[in-house]
Amino acid sequence: MAPINLRRQRTFANFTKNPVEPRFIDFDGIEYSDTFRTCSICVRVDVKFPVNPSGDKLHFILMDKTGAKIEAIVAGKDLVNRFNITLHMGRKYIIHGVTMRPNFEELECRYIQHTYECSFNARTFVESLSLQFPTYPKHLMPFQEVQRCPRNTFVDIIGIVVHYDGHERIGGYPGAEIHREVTFMDMWGKLIVFGIWGGNLIQNSYRWSTTEGNKSIVLATMLRKDCKYGNLETSNYTTLAFNPDHTAARALDDIRQKIIGGLIDMKFVQQFIEWRWAFLASELSTKDPDTGCIQRKLGACSRDSRHWLCLLCMIVCFNL
Repeated sequence: MAPINLRRQRTFANFTKNPVEPRFIDFDGIEYSDTFRTCSICVRVDVKFPVNPSGDKLHFILMDKTGAKIEAIVAGKDLVNRFNITLHMGRKYIIHGVTMRPNFEELECRYIQHTYECSFNARTFVESLSLQFPTYPKHLMPFQEVQRCPRNTFVDIIGIVVHYDGHERIGGYPGAEIHREVTFMDMWGKLIVFGIWGGNLIQNSYRWSTTEGNKSIVLATMLRKDCKYGNLETSNYTTLAFNPDHTAARALDDIRQKIIGGLIDMKFVQQFIEWRWAFLASELSTKDPDTGCIQRKLGACSRDSRHWLCLLCMIVCFNL
């Protein structure tokens, strides 16, 4: 009779690796220890920029489920072609295998201000996602920080419309565009100007025409910084929300009601407008064809305003 232990079945070690759970991260929760490590993100593609002329660089602005934004960079022609086809603006995805790293804005142009950015690589893959995302961005830039942004940076702001300028036709026929300037005020009384172009002006023409009288609160996203005129400009990616349901809008509503009730003296707004045009006229060459409207604006200003020189104008106009 054979020994009992010879009848036992052999067992073999299972060398199959257990699947690694993806490490999800929110953009506000990124720390330096998370940099140069792969992770997964749940995002909506807020903006998709065109591929650069050489075809080896593609930028996205991604929003996570909390409303925070970050810039994503794809480098290399093969990866650019792949993700240019895969990712579409306005859609939601789970993206695995992305790498967080410090923002390289001092070395290369970056579209938004953020401490970190994310990059895609050959191992990055995408899944579709069905999840409710915030309508508006979580973080809005204070006006004093806008002035420190580099040229062509995109910013998201909110403010009370305290001045709505007349329209100007910019450029020659037939490519002339209608342009208007709007002045925003924040809860600390700081002012900032941004120009409205094209579709953003035409599509909301009635709302814009009533904003100054109603002192509407407007949330504007993806405004481009224009250093030449010291203001912001709407872009092809700009979205506008009038009296939005946002935490920052609720904080401004009390000030808005006081302005409508005449409890706040708003004379400083007109002084701001006059001083700004005086400053621009003194700084920009009168030979520049783009400054024709500035000269007309300056002519409409009071005589005393035209005598303010650069230092005072810079302090008032740019909130320094």
